[in-house]
Amino acid sequence: MLNNKIAALFTTFVLLGTGTNALAANLLVNGSFEQSTCGAGCILDTPAKANAITGWTTFLSGAEYFNMPNAIGGSVAADGVMIVDLANYVYGNGGGIQQNFATTVGAKYRVTFSAGNSRFASRSGDGIIQMKVAGQTATFNTPTAKGVAVEWATLTYDFTATTPQTTLAFSNEQNPYANFAFIDDVIVERL
Repeated sequence: MLNNKIAALFTTFVLLGTGTNALAANLLVNGSFEQSTCGAGCILDTPAKANAITGWTTFLSGAEYFNMPNAIGGSVAADGVMIVDLANYVYGNGGGIQQNFATTVGAKYRVTFSAGNSRFASRSGDGIIQMKVAGQTATFNTPTAKGVAVEWATLTYDFTATTPQTTLAFSNEQNPYANFAFIDDVIVERL
């Protein structure tokens, strides 16, 4: 009986180790934004805070970083508790974050991320997320929120690496007083 259990356990490990996409490792650091030097939240709009989210760098006017359940009552993050809002309300010229990661030229990869929105603070409930990766640009609509509670959608994008180091960038250039552009749970996997 014990030998049957050991054999079944061994078979499970062998099957898990076959390299299926469901078990592929995230090539990004801190894809759910849980690690940061700014605690429960901050505006990442200065050079001193450009690298405050571990693994990520801000550009344009930076981004907002905060604890979703604490900031918008009745809402949750897509993964963990921290999220990024690309529609930085401090400046009107857009906000963004990016990360570099190792890739193999010619290999195919998939970006998966959660996009969210809310009607909190009289926002419209919709927004746009721009993504750049491997020389390609894609635009995604966030889900249209019906109320204050944040609504999330999982989005994907496939690309082929053209260099051994690839930059993944997310941005928003909408009016930050009219729109949110929340992102969370960013994953890059090799296909």
